[in-house]
Amino acid sequence: MTTLFDRARTRTILVLAGPIIGGMGSQMILNVVDAAMVGRLGPAAQGAVGLGSITFFVLANLTICLGTGVQAMVSRRDGQDDPEGAGAALDTALVTTLLVALPLGGLLSVLAPHIFPLLSDDATVVAGGSQYMGIRLMALGVVTANYCFRGFWNGIGRSKVYLKTLLVIHTVNLFLNWVLIFGHLGAPAMGVQGAALASALAAAAGTVSYTVLAVANPEVRSRYKPFRFTSLSVSVARRLGSLSWPEALRGMGLMGGYMLFQLIHSHLGTRELAAGTILIQLASVGFLPALGFGLAGATFVGRALGRKDPAEARAMVWQTLRIALVILLVPATVLQLAPGLILSGFTPDQVVIDLAAPALRILSISFVVDAVPFVIIYSLLGAGATRWAAAVQLGAQYLVLIPLAWILGVTLQWGVVGLWLAMAASRVLLAALALRKLRSSGWEEIVV
Repeated sequence: MTTLFDRARTRTILVLAGPIIGGMGSQMILNVVDAAMVGRLGPAAQGAVGLGSITFFVLANLTICLGTGVQAMVSRRDGQDDPEGAGAALDTALVTTLLVALPLGGLLSVLAPHIFPLLSDDATVVAGGSQYMGIRLMALGVVTANYCFRGFWNGIGRSKVYLKTLLVIHTVNLFLNWVLIFGHLGAPAMGVQGAALASALAAAAGTVSYTVLAVANPEVRSRYKPFRFTSLSVSVARRLGSLSWPEALRGMGLMGGYMLFQLIHSHLGTRELAAGTILIQLASVGFLPALGFGLAGATFVGRALGRKDPAEARAMVWQTLRIALVILLVPATVLQLAPGLILSGFTPDQVVIDLAAPALRILSISFVVDAVPFVIIYSLLGAGATRWAAAVQLGAQYLVLIPLAWILGVTLQWGVVGLWLAMAASRVLLAALALRKLRSSGWEEIVV
């Protein structure tokens, strides 16, 4: 046991990953509560928010990819004892956000009513989803800034700042959901639009929180010199762009795949779409903690490679993976034992519950498998392996998940269960590819 879980490395991982996991855990809880609140509006509203949210993140990945580039550069520069270089990466990303993400969000918001009718033929879903996505896109600038800040704080090993800010975001979002969706405290009952506005305002609160925490920290101000914008250069922008554009393709492709996955649910029916929305929210129970460990792993890898110590980078990834596998056994067991009880918290519609329950048992098994690709892939993003990550994840998504989901769910008429069997199969393939990459040595030599 002491060989598998080296005490010193385990402590180091938990100190950094703990706040990230805590933040991811709060996000997971918020997603679940958010879905449960919207579920009270009916299957059509739940489907509109689910499809609108995924479509938003497909488009948002055009700019939130900057966060991955920031973390890779910041952790590497911190390992090289170049703190001003780390600050320059953040400043460059924030300027890019101001010049690109902010106006792009406004443009896409105007186009939202023309985009959403292509995604569903249910008039209620189209109306609600268009309004939801349009409001969310107006906040693209602050959402992108938050991802850049997350990359900076995690990259310098200050993950507690990420946790604090995420708690602010989620608290604001949850409160505003209660106020705006249902019309409390004298506010009008806005339904789906209220859910979108709550998310947008919460993202803005997060940007303010990140900025205040950076300005208020004298050590960060003196060592990394953020917000001075004196170290901006074409070379920094080019390096950031080189690291970020494969992440943009990967993120858009992944979310686009999830959107197609949702559309297959929609093809089966509105209640099937509602069931798929709930299942994807519950999938975050496994996805977000694994992602949190992966983000911590990215910092360990970047710092170790900055010190020219690839053996330590590799050891930390393996150790992080082992810890994640053990922790994810807990939610996997809970979902396996009580699927109906859990689903009843999301919707009162018994048909939706019956459709989702068998698929949820399949999903719970894939939780543990998910830990392997998420921890390894996101850890190796800290080495700059963004192109490889894009290739393997998009391959699993479009060559396995989508065609197999159509065959099992539609052609063979296995319905929602068939769709989630296809999801499990794609995860197994992705886990095998990730393990193969980690055992290779090419990722140790990437220049960041």
